[in-house]
Amino acid sequence: MSGDLLQTKLFVPRLRPSLVPRLRLKEQLNQGLQLGHKLTLISAPAGFGKTTLVSDWIQAMSEATPPFATVWLSLDEGDNDLVGFLTYLIAALRHSEETDSAFGQEVVATLQSPQPLPAEAILTPLINEIATLPERIVLVLDDYHLIEAQPIHEALGFFIENSPPTLHLAIATREDPPLSLSRLRARDQMTELRAADLRFTTSEATDFLNQVMGLNLSAENIAALESNTEGWITGLQLAAISLRGSEDVSGFIQAFTGSHRYVLDYLIEEVLGQQPEDVQKFLLQTAVLNRLSAPLCNFLTGRDDGQAMLEMLDRANLFVIPLDGERRWYRYHHLFADLLQQRLRQTQPDWPPSLHRRASEWYEQNEFIEEAIDHALRSDSFERATNLIDAQADAIWGHGGHSKLWRWLVKVPSEWLFRKPHLCILHAWYLFSIGQLETAEQSLQAAEQALEQDKQLSDSECEILQGRLSAVRTMIAAWWEDVSGIIEHANQALKHLPKEDPWRGSAATHLGDAYIFQNDITAAHQARLEAIESCKVTGNTFWIMIAHLKAATSLRDLGKLHQSIEICRQQMELAEANGLSQTVAAGWALAIWANALAEQNELEEALDLAAKSIELTRGKDLAFFGYSQTILARTLFYQGDLSGAESALQKLETITQQQYLPLYLSEPLAAWKVRIWLTQNRLGAAAQWLEEHGPPADDDLISLQNYVDVVLARVFLAQGRLDEALKLLHRLLEVAEAGEHIARVIEILVLQALASQAEDDATRAMTALKRALTLAEPGGYIRIFVDEGQPMARLLQEALKHGLALAYVRRLLAAFPAEELGQTAVSTTQVDQSDLIEPLSERELEILQKIAEGLTNPEIAERLYLSLNTVKVHTRNIYGKLGVHNRTQAVAKARELGLLPTF
Repeated sequence: MSGDLLQTKLFVPRLRPSLVPRLRLKEQLNQGLQLGHKLTLISAPAGFGKTTLVSDWIQAMSEATPPFATVWLSLDEGDNDLVGFLTYLIAALRHSEETDSAFGQEVVATLQSPQPLPAEAILTPLINEIATLPERIVLVLDDYHLIEAQPIHEALGFFIENSPPTLHLAIATREDPPLSLSRLRARDQMTELRAADLRFTTSEATDFLNQVMGLNLSAENIAALESNTEGWITGLQLAAISLRGSEDVSGFIQAFTGSHRYVLDYLIEEVLGQQPEDVQKFLLQTAVLNRLSAPLCNFLTGRDDGQAMLEMLDRANLFVIPLDGERRWYRYHHLFADLLQQRLRQTQPDWPPSLHRRASEWYEQNEFIEEAIDHALRSDSFERATNLIDAQADAIWGHGGHSKLWRWLVKVPSEWLFRKPHLCILHAWYLFSIGQLETAEQSLQAAEQALEQDKQLSDSECEILQGRLSAVRTMIAAWWEDVSGIIEHANQALKHLPKEDPWRGSAATHLGDAYIFQNDITAAHQARLEAIESCKVTGNTFWIMIAHLKAATSLRDLGKLHQSIEICRQQMELAEANGLSQTVAAGWALAIWANALAEQNELEEALDLAAKSIELTRGKDLAFFGYSQTILARTLFYQGDLSGAESALQKLETITQQQYLPLYLSEPLAAWKVRIWLTQNRLGAAAQWLEEHGPPADDDLISLQNYVDVVLARVFLAQGRLDEALKLLHRLLEVAEAGEHIARVIEILVLQALASQAEDDATRAMTALKRALTLAEPGGYIRIFVDEGQPMARLLQEALKHGLALAYVRRLLAAFPAEELGQTAVSTTQVDQSDLIEPLSERELEILQKIAEGLTNPEIAERLYLSLNTVKVHTRNIYGKLGVHNRTQAVAKARELGLLPTF
């Protein structure tokens, strides 16, 4: 691992021989260690001495008796890739005397896996390994403000939250990182130093200016300068450099006023203006570099004295910082580098492109490929950049460096990107995943043209690229519910791609979608089962998960909620075992799971899973995120939180104003909006929507994705237009039955029963309800009945009188709010609950029935797809409500009350 890493990032910056002693700050840092804090945060603007303070503190700890183990990692913009960040993190930990070369080997192997790499799966064994260390380690992350990637912030948050007592993390940054700082603060687990703490006091400013910088200023001048700079250390340092040649010290200090920005502009002019011309030229020529070495500087400047120049700048305190003990690598102070670059653009606007281009050449020659790509992009050398990216794309993609690829690809103008078919396909896939379909199509067309024009590709390479291109087209066709397009492109992809190519999994899984859009759920499910086997051949766990989850959605449509839940549970176990628990596939699994649980009225667990699914899919895949957001809205609706449900839908609707949402998500979005209006009695909004859409023609009812048509029937019911509602529901039922969409059949039957009840046709209402109950009971459907309110409660009470599905109907009635059951609820359910502390919930009634059947708790958990602990909690609640102490007493009491049938 170390051969591919820049070792200078792991060295503690060297300290100047003379420093201002900052004992008060080091005492605060030491106190945090003594109190067992997890994190030390040093957060302040540029130039407040953060790195110097932490370096001094680290050195003091290493010289203490006994010495403290410390490790260091300097971060830069190139570390915004999760895999690279974690690789350097492990390398830093290996530098500790408490670890050896074998430390983190398991984690390093995981990082090199071709599968997507979630941080939690990587960090858990690392944290466990740190926990076994005999002594505590202090890990410093310097310049963390340069990290912008959200996956890294999330990974670090998990790392801090679960860090063992053997680790203390210190972060130096210009701005607060997006971590759970308030929680750490509330738990007293964090030490903080801010700009107000770091600014020089008057006594410290005196020591710095007169002792360190060698000036002989009066107390009045020091106080004035300290006041004007507000103790800002870099401002004082720049002022001191300028003062060395000044004859009018007091006049200079009096003129030294204003905000930091203007002060700094003035001082840069003064500092640079006093340097010899060759030094100024060297500073400007090397300003484009994040790190400097003599060979690199010589290559850029055409000089041969790079090492001597760097050492001279170091001695002159001109803001160069040694990065290693041998003084081979340096960097400019970040603020100084920013200003040099500004000066370079102002005075020599033609220089930056050529300097970046030469830097790219040097980095490539010395096998620093990522730096070579970065500088090629900065110099607008796009041909060079795309050649370098294309050569590395498969390796980076295979090791999980997706974000790094996107960061590069979005910087390449289309005219250059479109010359590389492989890059076009990767670009199109990324654009598709975030809903930018028109732009994705442009990239695919460019890939086709590039394939025709690129004569350097072998036949086998062209074949694979053709297959991957067709795989992306298959996804886009599914987005638009284009059946013929799905079939055509999926078959082309399967034809061109080798059996082991992971892109085959995408094409195979989307073939089942074609059957969904053709109104055949059973055929779709069978196609998805076949896709599972196809994905297994590729060995790509991600697409194996996706194929299984597609099957889970088919099972839900077939009314098999328990089986759907079980698949989701199995796939989450697979994700955990293969390091995929933080991927969008895991997020989708949680959303499907939440959907089924919500139908079964397990709303708290469903809400928790839906929230987690949103976190895993937000900003990564629009389709999965849209599905998760819809399930969240649905669950909130079931809980009666209509404003929360409406807000969740609004967030999704806002996204659709800029990005395309798949049709299979845009229809449920509209349907749930209307359901919320109807529940809120906003009939005017529903009527306006009805006027805009109107009843569908018979030919428009061929699709099973007719969420809008079903909610249209609900609007008719709310308006009292019963004949129109029944006519539409009859047509919808024919379509749903033909496609074996059992979930839809149940909902339509429920609405038919309500419409017939409203027409005082009790016989017809009971016939529809009886069939709905028969179809719904095996899957454990609850909300599909309960959400229809008091009219459905009255129908179910009548069903009890008719002896229909007694145990199931009682479970359903137990789920209704008491006010919706009406005064006849007790008599019609034939349950005397006067002795109960509170009524049993529908889940408790279900578990009580299983107890009466003689099932053990583990058997009940398996039958009902619950955890063993959940069953135990429900059982304890049953005992408490019935006032009993064991299973036998519970069954007897329940039969006495009519909760269970007597024999």
